[in-house]
Amino acid sequence: MVGMTSAATPKGTRRRSQLIEAAGTLLLEGGFDAVRHRAVADRAGMPLASTTYYFASLEDLLAEAAAYVTHNEQEAIATRSAALTRRKRGGHATAEALSEVFVGSRTPITALAAHYELIALAPRYPRLRQVVEQRRGFVSSVHTEVLEKSGRDCGPDDVARLIAVEDGAVVGALGCGAGSPYDATRDALDGVIDVLAPRR
Repeated sequence: MVGMTSAATPKGTRRRSQLIEAAGTLLLEGGFDAVRHRAVADRAGMPLASTTYYFASLEDLLAEAAAYVTHNEQEAIATRSAALTRRKRGGHATAEALSEVFVGSRTPITALAAHYELIALAPRYPRLRQVVEQRRGFVSSVHTEVLEKSGRDCGPDDVARLIAVEDGAVVGALGCGAGSPYDATRDALDGVIDVLAPRR
């Protein structure tokens, strides 16, 4: 990567982190189109040349912004999962638990939109695809934990199907602008949870 030696110094690491945070903030505010060299440098309060010094390409900068936003999202998911109590849940309660952990009733629309924009752009940008694949593995493993806590059995294939239901519900809610993504996800899961993740 360009500037790798300088980026490895404490000062370089700090500046690079500031640029990544600025890029992540812009991504949440305006989507991937908002992440441009000049906008990121301005937000970080640095010269324009700093973005090309610390990042080899715009794709690298986009990938770092996506990784930053995804990391924060995963921390929120992990926190909500850890707070979930262990008890046997019926279908509706399990649908609520999954919706709360993976969508979140208080998650900003901008954060959800950024995630699904990332998925849509991943086929064009290999670096973004890496972020999507990493997140997918994380989300799959936490699904297994949540379902196990709820007294449910669910293999990898059915976990993938549950995730597909959740993704479809959120995208539908975001696209139509009617109702909350959390409610849409809960209602969609309510109809399939006993089939895909039966009680143990």
